[in-house]
Amino acid sequence: MTQTGSRTIIHVAVAVIVGDDGRILIARRPDDKHMGGYWEFPGGKVEDSEDICVALNRELKEELDIEAGSFKKLIEIRHDYPDKTVLLDTWWASDLKGIPKGNEGQEIKWIEPEQLTETHFPPANVPIVKAVLLPHRYMVTGPFSSSVEVIEKVSRQLDNGIRMVQFRAPWLQAAPYQHIARELHALCREKGAKLILKGRPELLQESWCDGIHLRSDQLGIASEEWKKNRRPGQWLAASCHNRNQVEQAVKAGVDFVTLSPVRPTKSHPNRLAIGQEVAAQLTAACPVPVYWLGGLMLSDEELVIEHGAQGISAIGAFWQLS
Repeated sequence: MTQTGSRTIIHVAVAVIVGDDGRILIARRPDDKHMGGYWEFPGGKVEDSEDICVALNRELKEELDIEAGSFKKLIEIRHDYPDKTVLLDTWWASDLKGIPKGNEGQEIKWIEPEQLTETHFPPANVPIVKAVLLPHRYMVTGPFSSSVEVIEKVSRQLDNGIRMVQFRAPWLQAAPYQHIARELHALCREKGAKLILKGRPELLQESWCDGIHLRSDQLGIASEEWKKNRRPGQWLAASCHNRNQVEQAVKAGVDFVTLSPVRPTKSHPNRLAIGQEVAAQLTAACPVPVYWLGGLMLSDEELVIEHGAQGISAIGAFWQLS
C-alpha cells in the first residue's frame, strides 16, 4: 500500500487461473463483504517490497490451497474509488499444484472463457475479463489489389493462429468494402476468429459485424450512438495517439484501444513516434486493454506485455509475412 498525495493506492495481486482443459477458476465473494455475491478472480493485497509472484502464490495457498508453477503478465488496471485507488496487478496462472477448494468457505467453479461475459463481476474486474478474451496479436490488413489477395493473406495468418483481424481499406467505397468484409467474416468465423471493421455506428447492426474500430477522428461521436447500435458480444475499439484521445475513447465506452505509433512506421512516415516510455505511461493509466502499434515485430510481443499492454497490433509484421 502506498500514498500518492491524499489518495491511498492499494496494490492487489490477481490470478487468472487456467486449468489443463482451458477453463478458468473463479470464486464468489461472501454476501457479507463489499460487492458480496459477485464473482471474482482470486487474489489479495501485496505486502510492501513483496515479489508479485510470491504474493500470488501466498494468496492462492490461503484462499484455494493451491500453488501455480507458472505466471505470465496479463494486465494492470487502476480502479478509482471515492477514497482510494486499487491497482489490480493481474497475471495468468497455470501449472497448478493441488486441487482447488474454498479454504475460506467461498464458492468456487470452473467456467469456459466465453462464459465470463455472462458472469457478474465487480466493475473493477470487467477490464480483466476483456483482457482474458482478447488475443495477444491483433492483425491489421495492409495494401491489396484484389479481394483474392486480401482473402489469401488473411487466410494464411488465420492458419498461423491469428484470432482477431481489423479490415482496413480506406481507399474503398462502402459497397465494395462491405462485400469483401462479408467474405472475410465467413473465413474468420470458420477459424474461430473475429473480424473488426472500420465504419459508422450503423454498421454494428449488421449480423455479420463482430465489432468496429474507431478512427481517432470518430471519438467525438456521442457514446450513445455506439451503445444503441451494439449487440452483445460485439467489440468496440479505437485508435489513439495521445492521452486526450485515450480518455475520449474510454468515455466512448470502448473495450480496448490501439496506441500508436510507438515506433516510426512505413505506413505513416510523417507521424512522430511516441516512443516506448510514453507508450508505457499511457498504458499504465488506461483502464482498458491496450495494444501497441507502429513499427513493432512479432519478437516485440513479450516486451510489450511486460510493459502492461495486451499485445501487439501491426500491419507489416503480419502482412509482409503472409
